[in-house]
Amino acid sequence: MHPNAASLIDRLSLHPRPGRAPARLPWGVEGIDARIGGGLVVPALHEFRAAQARDIGAATGVLIGLLTALMRTAGKRLLWVSDPAAVADAGLLYPDGLAQFGLDPAVITQVFPVDVKTALWAADEGARCPDLAAVVLQIKGNPARLDRLATRRLMLRSQASGVMVLILRQSGVEEAGAAQTRWRIAPRPARAEPGLTGCVGWPHVTLVLERCRSGQTGAWALQWDPKRKVFDHGQSLEEDAPVSVDRPAASVDRSDRAAALGQILDLRRAP
Repeated sequence: MHPNAASLIDRLSLHPRPGRAPARLPWGVEGIDARIGGGLVVPALHEFRAAQARDIGAATGVLIGLLTALMRTAGKRLLWVSDPAAVADAGLLYPDGLAQFGLDPAVITQVFPVDVKTALWAADEGARCPDLAAVVLQIKGNPARLDRLATRRLMLRSQASGVMVLILRQSGVEEAGAAQTRWRIAPRPARAEPGLTGCVGWPHVTLVLERCRSGQTGAWALQWDPKRKVFDHGQSLEEDAPVSVDRPAASVDRSDRAAALGQILDLRRAP
């Protein structure tokens, strides 16, 4: 594409056409929604990423929780496009698990392209379809094809059609793009809940707002309430003490350095 055309796409995605305020999808947690102006802009591109492959379950759960809230009012279908490399690590959506989140599996159309190029094409076509409520592009790592130009195009498609476009990135690092917000998600230890003594608590994650068009960032400890099907306990982590990490106890009566091993004896025979 000609550099001037890329520059025009960049300006349009950063400065959409004037008009009435776009619809927003609130998290339902006051501190988070206040930080981003009342919720996620629906006709826009947003990215959710798990820095480690092992965290993709937590990131997927948060995304499904948001889609559950979106579908309460949208009344349309969802398109879920999966990069084949992502499926190999993360597996497939589990219908019973979706239902437990409050999301009807029947409203989701899953697409399994043969490569990243086809996955981007499918997501781009879905983002143009106003009969959809949202498009999810599940991707692994940082493929070169999903560059700034590709994300700008997805943003423009979303703004034109009103379809929410969400990138679910696993094992990827943060990189420049046109997404209006970018979030990093990692699991946290479950909290003890009344009536659940000796059982696993409700899903609990660390939610980090890494990038927002308004320049705001933040970090929260977020919990999913499976009874009410909403997010809860959005405690800010910005002023908390550093999260403790299990480490060996400090030495008390000995040096913290390992003692010298002495000489090494080579028992091999000389030729």
